[in-house]
Amino acid sequence: MDAKITKRRLSEMLQYDWVKIIGMIVVAVVVWELIFTVSAVRVKTGQNFKVYYYPTTTGASGLYEFNDSKKPLSYDVLEFSIETLTNDYADTVLSTRLSIGEGDLIVIDNEITYPEDHGEGTENYELYARSNLYDAVDTYSIAPFDTLNENAKAYLARFMANGEYKEGGELLPDKVEENFNARMKGDNRFRKEENRAEGVVWETERLEDLRAAVKDFSYLLENEENLFLTYTKYQSTAHNNPSEDMQAAYEKQTAHPYAINAQYLSENKGNKPPVTDVISSRYSEEVMGTAVGAAVAVFDFTADQPDLQYETIVFLVALVRQYSTLLDAAV
Repeated sequence: MDAKITKRRLSEMLQYDWVKIIGMIVVAVVVWELIFTVSAVRVKTGQNFKVYYYPTTTGASGLYEFNDSKKPLSYDVLEFSIETLTNDYADTVLSTRLSIGEGDLIVIDNEITYPEDHGEGTENYELYARSNLYDAVDTYSIAPFDTLNENAKAYLARFMANGEYKEGGELLPDKVEENFNARMKGDNRFRKEENRAEGVVWETERLEDLRAAVKDFSYLLENEENLFLTYTKYQSTAHNNPSEDMQAAYEKQTAHPYAINAQYLSENKGNKPPVTDVISSRYSEEVMGTAVGAAVAVFDFTADQPDLQYETIVFLVALVRQYSTLLDAAV
């Protein structure tokens, strides 16, 4: 049989079989895409650590460098992203992103202003204080730091003896592995037994890092009151845009620390790098490039990311250590 490939035969094949050839190429591409889609790791809520910068703040490039160099987040955070909001539609964009669970931290200003009829010196003028931070707390699910820290302790208690959190308590390997296997079910990274064993080691390290961060965060909450910006949810809205429902909601609230005060980090810089590398204000000429009025708050998506919500504590503690001396004396 003469199977020699000639110019004529090649020309005839392309002339009469080109549809089949294109079809085979299309099928190959589709199969390849399907294989890639099935085998790829799907990023879940919490595995993308996202930080927003409100239009009145800046520092995104420095925060990228901080994350790349210090690597404070655990193995299970697969992506780190920052979005700098613009003056046009900032709140609309933020609301849209948060509606699908995208968000861990927000760098925002706490420039306090008062309405003309309730300026400084008037009766109860403090209740009418307004700021972008206060608006964010009233509008979005911002986590109170004291509650966040207590919830993190309760989370760690699941891996300790008798389900009780102890600052120096040991993590129980069987509890760690059980939780790891349950939440990594279907994760392509840990299909093989050897990969799963390595994953348990990483999971233990994640929990140990969280335990250390919770200890440090507890120290800060107890000893560095000025580091935190305290507010009573709905206070600003209830007094500046009063309604019966809002007043009732406000009356059910108590004051909590809702944000890190970047200016206090700057005041306790010591020999550390300036916090303005990653967090600075730009809401007026007077504060441009300083930490005055700049704050960092945490979004609460615990229901969607019960294991990775507390990466925010680890990240904040790493920021405090990098840009201040506040934890240098912590044991």
